[in-house]
Amino acid sequence: MTFEEAKEKAQQGIKVRHQYFAEKEYMIMKDNLIVFEDGCEIFANDWLGDKAWALDGWSLYVA
Repeated sequence: MTFEEAKEKAQQGIKVRHQYFAEKEYMIMKDNLIVFEDGCEIFANDWLGDKAWALDGWSLYVA
């Protein structure tokens, strides 16, 4: 799925991951903050920046 689709899921509290994330890495969102599995938080637009690779390649996180 795309980053925008992943953001929608993450804003619903659904864990999502990118194909380049490590096996146990995922994110959810609180408002416009990305919250990673380790508790780190960053604004979505700041994190995305110029990461063209992150525009696609998202999926639901399955533990």
